[in-house]
Amino acid sequence: MTALAGSLVLGEAEGPWFDHVRIVDHQEIAALVAEFAWRIDLGETDRVAELFTPEGWYGREDGARSIGREAIRDAYLRRGEGSPGRICRHLFSNLRIRFETEDTAAGLSTLTLFAGDGTVPLRAEVALVQDYVDCYERVGDRWLFASRETRRLFVGAGFQDVLRLGVGS
Repeated sequence: MTALAGSLVLGEAEGPWFDHVRIVDHQEIAALVAEFAWRIDLGETDRVAELFTPEGWYGREDGARSIGREAIRDAYLRRGEGSPGRICRHLFSNLRIRFETEDTAAGLSTLTLFAGDGTVPLRAEVALVQDYVDCYERVGDRWLFASRETRRLFVGAGFQDVLRLGVGS
């Protein structure tokens, strides 16, 4: 995580949080975050790793980390095996982005997760609320995650951690 990404979490980095000159880049990064959720929620978890740079990583504040696309893909394949009937919706909000260079940026967003096993409609109980501290890198003409680190804030009574990071990576 870059120093700027860390300062986003601590609230130390000063604005502006929205760069009017970089509005297209901001929208493209917001679309990247939305695509991440979309692929998980609609069962395309085998394609989540494509949203990361080849050497990108996905981790948690406890140090668990899957490094590289193959390790990230493996983590999501294991997720599907462990809970094949999983229904979830990842709702990201409060996206803040700071551009570091022409091709790098740091961001912070908040996830509210609804998840469960069974037949819809399920009870609407929040499973998890956590921050995502991201570093983004433009590769060619598209923005990708260079890193994503989660920081849990609230854990619901029925929360099940189905994504095991760092196993076999």
